Amino acid sequence: MKEHLTQFLGYEKWANKKILDGLKTLPEQDERCLELMAHILLVQMVWHNRIVNQPQPPIWDKRSLDELYKMHETNNKTLDAFFEKLTDKDFYNVVKYKDSKGNPYENALKDLLTHFFNHGTHHRGQIKERLRGKIVEMPLTDFIFFLRE
Repeated sequence: MKEHLTQFLGYEKWANKKILDGLKTLPEQDERCLELMAHILLVQMVWHNRIVNQPQPPIWDKRSLDELYKMHETNNKTLDAFFEKLTDKDFYNVVKYKDSKGNPYENALKDLLTHFFNHGTHHRGQIKERLRGKIVEMPLTDFIFFLRE
């Protein structure tokens, strides 16, 4: 399980960087794209912090492209360190957490991380739809392209 989900972490980091690099090529920044990218990165830390029982950042906030690059790097270091400590058995542990409204829930870590990765994929798709026709080269963020690189 660890190998599989660590591969998805690598994909998540790779795909987010592709989107950030695509946003950098825009002749004029698209505020909604920046908001969606900030949301992806903020929610990474929301889920990390829920899992490790730390205060959660907001899930929506405006950030500049430079701030998003920095957040991406910070998140990558945090998530790499988190994953490094996990064993295969840890992925089956049940995590108790509260959502942003304070409602309590329990799920296996592997399921929370699967949601975490799917969440990013969903919003990267929204960003790509907004980028269509605005940039010369669309970022290819499908998992298969990650595997081929």
